[in-house]
Amino acid sequence: MTDRQTGYPSIDKPWLKYYSEETINIPQPECSLYEYLWECNKDNQDDYALNYFGNRISYRKLFSMIDETARAFIAVGIKEKEIVPIVSISTVSSIICFYALNKIGAVSDYLNVLSEEKDLQVLIEEVNAKVVVTLDIFGQKVLSAANKSGVKTVITFGVDKGMPLLTTIGYKIKSAGKIPQITNDGKVLCWNDFISKASEIKTVNRKKNPNELCLLTHTGGTTGTPKAVMLNDKSMNSVADGYFEIVNSSEVLGSSPKNSVFLQVMIPFVVYGILTCMHMPLCMGWCLAIIPKFDGGDWNKYFKKYQFNYVFGVPAYISGMFSDDKLKDIDFSKIRTIAMGGDGMNETLEKDINSFFKEHGCDIDVVKGYGLSEVSATAVSTFPGCNKIGSVGIPLYKNNMMVYDNEKGCEQTYNEVGEICLQCASRMMGYMGNEDATKDLFKIHADGSEWLHTGDLGYVDEDGFLFLVGRMKRVILTTKDGVAYKVFPNAPEEILDSHEAVVQSCIVGAKDGDNQVLRAHIVLSDVDMSKCEQIEKELRIICDKELPSYSRPTFYTFCNCLPLTAAGKVDYRALENAK
Repeated sequence: MTDRQTGYPSIDKPWLKYYSEETINIPQPECSLYEYLWECNKDNQDDYALNYFGNRISYRKLFSMIDETARAFIAVGIKEKEIVPIVSISTVSSIICFYALNKIGAVSDYLNVLSEEKDLQVLIEEVNAKVVVTLDIFGQKVLSAANKSGVKTVITFGVDKGMPLLTTIGYKIKSAGKIPQITNDGKVLCWNDFISKASEIKTVNRKKNPNELCLLTHTGGTTGTPKAVMLNDKSMNSVADGYFEIVNSSEVLGSSPKNSVFLQVMIPFVVYGILTCMHMPLCMGWCLAIIPKFDGGDWNKYFKKYQFNYVFGVPAYISGMFSDDKLKDIDFSKIRTIAMGGDGMNETLEKDINSFFKEHGCDIDVVKGYGLSEVSATAVSTFPGCNKIGSVGIPLYKNNMMVYDNEKGCEQTYNEVGEICLQCASRMMGYMGNEDATKDLFKIHADGSEWLHTGDLGYVDEDGFLFLVGRMKRVILTTKDGVAYKVFPNAPEEILDSHEAVVQSCIVGAKDGDNQVLRAHIVLSDVDMSKCEQIEKELRIICDKELPSYSRPTFYTFCNCLPLTAAGKVDYRALENAK
């Protein structure tokens, strides 16, 4: 089972030697997300599930709030399989809505909070939504989009919902006059009025089929065209269960205390945020310390206030600790896992992070992972006792992978570079309303097997560890106000290239203080650099009109030509390193 026999990773599966026989053979959960959460926590209901600005909510209270909200959704007319868009950052209410909708067999559809009104309208119309839930900060643009989309009810709540009383008072004083007032035309239902409708429904008797749709998550495709990824309960639970088995395996980690604290810093409108950073830790029985708006300058406050044991983030979040003088004397010995995903991380950064934590009393190595929305965020992961510098890990125990030579139409052997292909228990149902794109992603090989072609390049070593080499499709992770977003560069490049004076453009990542932003390198048809200032103004106007704020270039650089690699392609790395 664990010895190399054929020389092909997908057949030999050398990674299985890192799992126990019991783990390998354990059946996957055949239940809904809510039911899995209940089964994992029904015997520890007095433990804390959520910590919101110091207000601790037990699992018993969490299940009560979910049930009440579920009944309220039924009362406002939500039926099984109906899709409910949610526009929110991480809050108590947004978490409750996710599980309440799942409990009644409905579908959550988290939308990007930075989406423009016109984009929200399109997304709401695509799912024929009758009810939309939104944080009041985004309420006016959501209501405007809803009014054009046939929505009957817009449910609103404040970020202060769930805060301790004194914190709520302070928040309302501080935010007075800053939150846009929502015009109530009869569609708007504030949270308290919404919850009061729960009294109209006595019990929730619906039982959800775990093979049916439970979550829509929106992602850019290889061309930058947004797609709605359809995930079911079984797929999402397989990732949570994969981590559950790893963490609770005595051969790997030892027991994991139920009262551990998980710092939730990721946004809920990406699968990484909603699954790996919310559903998974809650199914572990941990306490979720909710950070609605992450601030890289507040690590010192997070450590002191929450004394957390686990945090999953993106490299830009974690690397910000190095330059924070307030962390010099902090003891990190309580931390059990620091994990990073969502973007690539080089070996130098990985070693620096490991050294940084060891210098602060925490003898751990950073955990890395690899996946995409189409496989519920995580397909491959390292974990304590199973890690190599530079790798992103081994497949979760129910998954398989290969590295494929597309020209020859065959699997590569160990240490040979090719396209990373996956077979995952957590695979999506497909792209909603886009069968052609689904077929393009999943390809049938010569032996009749079906594989998801990721578009990423890598290789597998003799122990089954995956190493990323590059991307067949470029993607840049930007950060704005403490929130991370994936941007496919060709989308803004197409907008820039539409200007008559632009011959060629190339978008790369750049730093702007603590934020990761975009820089546009522009080649003009007329090399008269005196025109650059005016053209830049025109390009900014176009981008403001056509692109969401997180995918607009912050910096513009004009040049006579773009650097090329030996193969004649644009050298993106050279542009990223250019001053």
